Amino acid sequence: MDGKMEGILNILDRLNSNINIVNKEDLDEQYENLEDFRDLIRDLIRDLDILLNSFNSVNQNDGDEVERMLFELHRIITTFEWHFSEVSDLNTKILKEYKDKINNV
Repeated sequence: MDGKMEGILNILDRLNSNINIVNKEDLDEQYENLEDFRDLIRDLIRDLDILLNSFNSVNQNDGDEVERMLFELHRIITTFEWHFSEVSDLNTKILKEYKDKINNV
């Protein structure tokens, strides 16, 4: 997964180098975030596997136990979501302006 994210960043970086829609610091920050993501992803996938495998042993009549499981699931999802959202924001910025910029060059 992290290799795919790096591939996306490389494409955005290459496209941006032609037209400078986003500043280099924003792209560099995402490459730094990617390093954090690489460190996190192994732990997140392990945690998610544990959570999914233990679901059948959760007492669904115990609201506290279900709530703990759902909070953990939320933590995992939002961590993934944040990293994807950051890259998506760069993609959106380039998407909105790229065509106009290359047509006006």
